[in-house]
Amino acid sequence: MSKLAIGLVVFMALFAGFPAAQASDGFRLLRLDGTHLKWGSPLLGSGAAVKYAFATRDIHSPGARNCGEIGPVAPIMSSSRIDAKHFEAETAAAFALWSAAADISFVRVEDPGRADIVIGAQLVPRGRAFTEVFFDRKPGGGVQSLKKSFICLNPEKPWKVGFDGDIEVYDLRYTIAHEIGHAIGLDHPGHSGQVMGFAYEEEFRELQPGDSAGVTALYGKPGVPLVSVPVPATGSTDSMALQ
Repeated sequence: MSKLAIGLVVFMALFAGFPAAQASDGFRLLRLDGTHLKWGSPLLGSGAAVKYAFATRDIHSPGARNCGEIGPVAPIMSSSRIDAKHFEAETAAAFALWSAAADISFVRVEDPGRADIVIGAQLVPRGRAFTEVFFDRKPGGGVQSLKKSFICLNPEKPWKVGFDGDIEVYDLRYTIAHEIGHAIGLDHPGHSGQVMGFAYEEEFRELQPGDSAGVTALYGKPGVPLVSVPVPATGSTDSMALQ
């Protein structure tokens, strides 16, 4: 089975205390400075509603490790001959994979300033794709709420729609689904076997059991309300970057 690396977490401190092998339950939650990250209430298993948008202008995020300079996705579509209709449809399908598995919904908005997750093209191309997440750093660890996520794709790399066996050209839906996983609070559980694995592989285009278990751990099952008390705290904004 042929694979190419879809990326490793750039901020390696995230792996402190984690075993090198595949997580036995097939998923791993993002953890930074002892805290997990998610949208909505800072409570594992609670649902969330998330807005996403495509970059319509150049966006600069000082202090970002990745996706610090992104712009509209037009160069990606132009270089790979993917029209806007297909690009938008593949992105919507990638979000739908996650919303079907857990109590998290996604709606597209036109203004990236109003969006929680913004998707754009790298203005300084490198790698294949990255995710940057911003959150409020709060004392006491536990769970903290995400404030903004950016997903950025390299416009100089070729992209495609669908699997054809050529793993030098990444499928748009699969890649964006992987990056969405980071943008909503999931880490790499290991090398392969899940959408969140850090290897690109053309074996499946649907979430695998570990992916579904991970997003359910963060947001609960669809249509199942959770009654509990969120973790209160206040703090400053921090960020981290992932592939």
